Amino acid sequence: MKTFLTLCLLHLCLVVHGQDHTKKGYSYMEKSQRKLAQGKLAQARDYLEIARKIDFHGGNPEATAHSRMNLIEAQILLQEKRYDDALRVLDTTHGASFGVNCLERDSLKIVALINKHGLQKVKAAFTKAVVQMNPDTAQFDATYCVPLNDLGYTFCFYAPIILTEEELKSYPLAALAKECLFYQLLF
Repeated sequence: MKTFLTLCLLHLCLVVHGQDHTKKGYSYMEKSQRKLAQGKLAQARDYLEIARKIDFHGGNPEATAHSRMNLIEAQILLQEKRYDDALRVLDTTHGASFGVNCLERDSLKIVALINKHGLQKVKAAFTKAVVQMNPDTAQFDATYCVPLNDLGYTFCFYAPIILTEEELKSYPLAALAKECLFYQLLF
């Protein structure tokens, strides 16, 4: 009985300790975002690095936290005019089903492309583009890719519509994109 009570107490302490770490991690992310909003990029990056060292205990909570950190990092990189680096970070942030804010991620990708190439060039590239399924993630999320050949970039995005490859052949990009937040940035 004594061993059982000791194990229960140990479990309770570990759960409370783990929740404390998660709260600290999110607190550092919030501080990073505040510094970013103030234009204090070095301090924003410092708080973000502290948050990255926090253990979020795996699974969806960790995936959600790391994706949020990636979004903050991309915003810092955009402020620093490091558009290719921002796109690289955003392209490694996957999984709406794992808590990733894909709509914000995709909008940040569009902002990076517009800042790098200009609005008219990005609009023209999207007008010519043909949507394709993303073979790596199609079974988990409604993820589609648009090769933007004029920009040398393939834009992969989340859409709240799940289409088969056959349906996608007759589904225009404009109709699919209208369901996404990034569409407002382009048209």
